[in-house]
Amino acid sequence: MPTRKISNAQIGTQVVLVSAILAGAQVPSALAQSRTMALEEVIVTAQKREQSMQDIPVAVTALTQETLEVNSVVDVNDLGGLAPNLSVRPAAGGTNIPAFNMRGITSYGVVPGSDKQISIYLDGVYIGSPKGSIFQLPDIERLEVLRGPQGTLFGRNATGGAISIATRDPHGELAFRQKLGFGNRDYFRSDTTIDFPAIGNFSAYLTYSKEEQDGDIDNLGGGTVWDRTSFGYGKGKSPDTLGATDSEAIFFAALWEPTDDITVSYKYDYATDEGSPSGNAIVSDLYTGTLPGQGAIFLQLLAQSNPDLLWNGKTTRPNSLNNAFSLNRDQEVQGHNLTASWEINDEFMLKNTLAYRKSDVFQPADISGTSGWIIGPAVGAGTGLPADTPFCYACSQSNSEGDQWSNELQLNYDGDFATVTAGLLYFESEDESGGPRGSTNTFLFGFLPGNVVPSGNDSYSLNEAKSYAAYSQAEFHVTDAMDLLAGLRYTKDDKTGNYVTGDAQSNLTYQDFDYDDDNVSYLLGVNYRFNDSMMAYAKFSTAFVSGGSVAGFGFDPEEAESWEVGAKADFLDGRLRTNVALFDVTYDSLQTAQAGVNVPGAENIAVLVVDGGKLEAQGMELEITALPIEGLTLNATIGYQDAEFAEVTDLVASTVFAVGPQAFPNSDYLPTLTPEWNGNLSANYETNPVFGSAYMTFGITGTWRDDVRLDSNPGRAAATPFGVAEFTPASWVVNARASLKSIAFGDNWVGEISLWGRNLTDNDEITFITNFGAFPSGTFQEERSYGIDFVLNYE
Repeated sequence: MPTRKISNAQIGTQVVLVSAILAGAQVPSALAQSRTMALEEVIVTAQKREQSMQDIPVAVTALTQETLEVNSVVDVNDLGGLAPNLSVRPAAGGTNIPAFNMRGITSYGVVPGSDKQISIYLDGVYIGSPKGSIFQLPDIERLEVLRGPQGTLFGRNATGGAISIATRDPHGELAFRQKLGFGNRDYFRSDTTIDFPAIGNFSAYLTYSKEEQDGDIDNLGGGTVWDRTSFGYGKGKSPDTLGATDSEAIFFAALWEPTDDITVSYKYDYATDEGSPSGNAIVSDLYTGTLPGQGAIFLQLLAQSNPDLLWNGKTTRPNSLNNAFSLNRDQEVQGHNLTASWEINDEFMLKNTLAYRKSDVFQPADISGTSGWIIGPAVGAGTGLPADTPFCYACSQSNSEGDQWSNELQLNYDGDFATVTAGLLYFESEDESGGPRGSTNTFLFGFLPGNVVPSGNDSYSLNEAKSYAAYSQAEFHVTDAMDLLAGLRYTKDDKTGNYVTGDAQSNLTYQDFDYDDDNVSYLLGVNYRFNDSMMAYAKFSTAFVSGGSVAGFGFDPEEAESWEVGAKADFLDGRLRTNVALFDVTYDSLQTAQAGVNVPGAENIAVLVVDGGKLEAQGMELEITALPIEGLTLNATIGYQDAEFAEVTDLVASTVFAVGPQAFPNSDYLPTLTPEWNGNLSANYETNPVFGSAYMTFGITGTWRDDVRLDSNPGRAAATPFGVAEFTPASWVVNARASLKSIAFGDNWVGEISLWGRNLTDNDEITFITNFGAFPSGTFQEERSYGIDFVLNYE
């Protein structure tokens, strides 16, 4: 199929000039000294077909192999700060589910029956359940961060953007690669890859990975044994450290090419995770004496019996905590992908992707930071319980099982007048989430005599979803310089399910729901190419997050409308690249999570999704790449986002948070987890050979963000001891790597040795909070880690 550079929209040369001026301020004068070098062309699939990144009207960051390597990126939780306006942090609850923030919107999707605003795609397959996005992939070939609504080509649940991961295909030649890594906190990693020689037109490879590392916070409750035999989960022991890693992964890829025009690929990924939850700690002064009932007893006794376990008034990572209730998670994720492509002729290509994915997660965790033991005579007076009785103010035991089927048929046309991508999609999923069957609810509050987690009422959700979509997006080549862009997508969603509560031994109550709705998303734009190395674009696009129901309480789709203008340009004979985007987006019927106790009639439901109102965000994203001298690549990004609520619904605005006899209305509701300014600076240098074929590489990356609001209710925080936990301060995270590569051992063996470090400055600030009304608990930036890698290749 012939290739053609895609021209882009005219928005005025001032955007390009601003981009060039900003970029020029960052580039050393040495850049003008050489005319023989050029930055490599970056190929992306942000429009569901392979194109040069500089030719498409999409704000996309393509993370290169060097960037992934320097920053030790092996899963999506490692992506924070590597693209402008993108923040990633594990959500509360210990399951390691990524919580994203991009262009003003925060995406969780962890409430049963809800979807997420930032989608994850693996080899073109949408991952529906957020628990299904917890995997490690050592064979990433390309990772793209698409910013802004992607409703036309990527479909529902991408109002904030999408993350697309592509793994490599087999190359059909015998090869072997062994990587061993060792580091602090007993870090160990092994990646073993075997590429098999082609047999006829069939080729394949297999990779096995194992990673272990102790946690960065000592668990003072480590060794505590919890008994769940009454509902079939046996006994489990609390880990000695919090935030530990213990994962395994298998990846297999096969490629069949029966003719020059037809390819069939199959990919299988399997991963387990038995790491421990991150440490949760109280991060502000306790409001003891005013909490009603057992809440006052818990916190007062904790303060009296073991004050060293409290982390009052601090937002930095402690050395030790008592999270006795936390256990190592039991997590398994796997997926199958079968993709067939037929290049019909020079203009048409047909592709079909059939996929199945499955996830299974069980995770008990202390999310309040208050589990421990009541010690001393005060217990008898306050509760009538004996000494050494364990308790937890708020602990969770999350259980989830889900699977999904999907099939996408795609037709690409590349002609002189137009370039078109069209397709049909079917998606089906089933998910069960909540507390383990036969147990208490998902959340536990209270004393636990004898270290026995009691059996009791069931509380879980069963959700089934089917989605059908048809889409088309075309670029009409009006002139050699200008294209007109139009896209349309129709989606129909059918969801059914029920919320199950009650005593499994006698009586269960089913709250059924049925959701049926459709949506039309569209895109209009214009692209203009000034010359072979400079283009600009402008577009208007829409997207939506599917509506649904949680425990019978329905919620409407969330919709996004966005304007975006941008420019992409290469200067100085391709040694300087600047990409800039300006955006304005409105999210309407914003889907927000609220505790059931705050919603009339839902007092017995842990968390609901409700309409939070309308959120508006405006901002800018600038990416600069320069090649000033041979071997040295410099990168800089700047992100700015200004987000605020234009409307807050009556339900959210009138929600009352009670603290003892006092009640504070939610009068000031503000966006959280959205840094106004953020940036990234990186440098990668590759030397000439130092001996034989061996050469050295040096890479360093610093990601920065300004202070981030953690509490959405400043009015209430001023009246309660939220204190310093209202914000997390501005901070840097620095990663680096130095390698000696291509060390020859005979004719076919090549070695490599690397020293690396993550969070070299040991940033220890709080990253995430869970609000319990009287106090927040938080998790923290992972401690500094460092180590050495050895790699041996047979080629």
